[in-house]
Amino acid sequence: MRDQRKSKGEKHAEKAPDYRGITPDALWLLAENRFQNSKEFYESKKPAIKEQVLIPMQQICAALADRMEKIDDKICLVPTRMVSRIRRDTRFTKDKTLYREHVWITFMRPKKEFPCSPAFWFEITPQGYRFGVGFYCTTPPLMLAYRNAILEDPAAFRKAVKKAERAGFAFGGESYKKNRPGDVPEDLRDYFNRKDAFVCRENPSLLPLQDAGIIEELREGFSELMPLYHFLLKVSEDANGIKSESYS
Repeated sequence: MRDQRKSKGEKHAEKAPDYRGITPDALWLLAENRFQNSKEFYESKKPAIKEQVLIPMQQICAALADRMEKIDDKICLVPTRMVSRIRRDTRFTKDKTLYREHVWITFMRPKKEFPCSPAFWFEITPQGYRFGVGFYCTTPPLMLAYRNAILEDPAAFRKAVKKAERAGFAFGGESYKKNRPGDVPEDLRDYFNRKDAFVCRENPSLLPLQDAGIIEELREGFSELMPLYHFLLKVSEDANGIKSESYS
């Protein structure tokens, strides 16, 4: 008999208030805040930014929690920890602009426990939105494990990446100018030579953000990306010496 206790994802989904939508005006408010680059201006607009952008993004997180937990039950499902901040950390960058005009969500495992794990992500900007799956950061050992995984099971990688591409996602990132060593099938050479590993789907329109249709688009899109996520998850576990689980 199925355990009657509800999962974390189901509880988050049940508690999620109705999605309010994100309007073009809300995103242009982010753009104006970045342009003003003023703490005084930001503080005056902070309540509006929270109501019009941050809370709706948290509502998206909560609405998708049950689906994301089924994909990986170790993914963080706390909405307040999943939405990016508006204020930038400028301590170690030449760009001293204080605020962002884009906001994103990440569905990923806790970084401290699972370094370099892949992530599902969704980003909104005044120019549109995009979402996908891939590595949040890459290291030479991680990408070596990625290439080894393709060599070990090219059929699994091919099936996962082609499923993503049929759903409208494109493989991103830069490529090495010279081929990486390895007897890889020729149709996978381009993926094999990448410096990063992620796929992305973009939409320049802001209209889908205004109602709950965006939640269904993300739910369906992330489901199509599940095989690729599990392939990349095994790569990260291999790179970090973690015993891999069986993903289906």
